[in-house]
Amino acid sequence: MKKEVRIIKILFWNIYNKNLISPLIDLIKENQLDIVSLAEAENLDITAILNNLKLSGNEWNNIQISPQNDIRVLAKKEIKIIPYKEDGHYSIYKIKKYDKVDCLLVVVHLLSKMTKSNEAQYNRANDIARELNKYEQEIFQNNEKQTIIVGDFNMQPYEAGICSGYGFNATMSAGHAAKKTRKIDGRTTYLYFNPIWALMGANKLVQGSYYNSGDKDDHAIYWYSFDSVLLRPCYIDKFNWDYFEIIEKTENHNFVPNATIDKEKYSDHLPIKFEILGG
Repeated sequence: MKKEVRIIKILFWNIYNKNLISPLIDLIKENQLDIVSLAEAENLDITAILNNLKLSGNEWNNIQISPQNDIRVLAKKEIKIIPYKEDGHYSIYKIKKYDKVDCLLVVVHLLSKMTKSNEAQYNRANDIARELNKYEQEIFQNNEKQTIIVGDFNMQPYEAGICSGYGFNATMSAGHAAKKTRKIDGRTTYLYFNPIWALMGANKLVQGSYYNSGDKDDHAIYWYSFDSVLLRPCYIDKFNWDYFEIIEKTENHNFVPNATIDKEKYSDHLPIKFEILGG
């Protein structure tokens, strides 16, 4: 009997409080998405999106926890995904298979650099990382942690909130992440793998999900990877590098005209997509 292969395609986009119905529909259809996760989505007409998809033969659901939160998640009807926990800066969902939790999906929208210092960002990342570890323990107990975190971290992947062992403990090294843990001052900490590094500095127009030509610290960075994907080690070999992308355009919408993000028409962030292969 042929073994079932589970493939799941996920997109994240901070939509800048815009009602971006048409671009989102294009993204869903063109990229054959299974789950769409959004931040700053309070003004999005989700009903219009669901109705449009239904007319084209695609049944999708709104997986809502709290309407007060700016995070929204939409999923294909056949995806068994249920809300689990919510905080002001993240929402957690259980993706189930055969009535067991197959994946813990966490969507984050962390503190902005426009309102908080680097220290405040790090402190909040530290708090959230500890909370998520607690929820993982409740769900997976002594089994392997099967968690994916995606969203707007508002931090570069090399900042302490992301890569510190007291933050999310996410490394660019798949080899080190595959070891699952590292010790800091005698304490065992669990690692994430962060693949976004592969898109930074690539020989492409877009080299990050956020653009800023007026850095207050005079850094010549321009493209920032504030939006990212953190994977527990069990997903490293299942990550489809060919699908992984910061999306510049759809058939009907160009998010990056004239080499900069069109935040007036669309968002100040670009969407990112990734795919997990399974068995």
